[in-house]
Amino acid sequence: MRDDENRVPAPSNLIVVVAPPDNRDRARFMVEKLSEMGVAELLFLDTRHRQGRPPNGAKLHSWAVSGLEQSRGAWLMKTSDRLTTFADLSPPFVVCDLGGRRETPLARTVVIGPEGGWDPEEVPEDAMRWDLGDTVLRVETAALVAAARIL
Repeated sequence: MRDDENRVPAPSNLIVVVAPPDNRDRARFMVEKLSEMGVAELLFLDTRHRQGRPPNGAKLHSWAVSGLEQSRGAWLMKTSDRLTTFADLSPPFVVCDLGGRRETPLARTVVIGPEGGWDPEEVPEDAMRWDLGDTVLRVETAALVAAARIL
């Protein structure tokens, strides 16, 4: 490791967890923008109403690199093409959901649901719910809004 690599602090420790969008172009947009913003890690969540699937690992990596290069960042966002579950996540985490709290939480992990919404039994009872606003947002839009507000 070079000496100057130790001088650039990580831009954040934020983990964004999303139900994969069903459109490849929207997924690419989301990955690139979250990488540009300095999100530390992007995970894809397996949900009951999930419509898409994660892009393959090579695509995710190249999109994250593209966002990093655009922003002239020093830290590459971690990505994985495997689906994760709520049981895999370390609490505490915040779940974006209509009717939740409106104040922006202090959070390290934020979870964005599928376009079809959450199944009533799906979200753990002890999860803090956070409402991003009066309109229903697409997955990639909600991910960017949540990340921007937390960062």
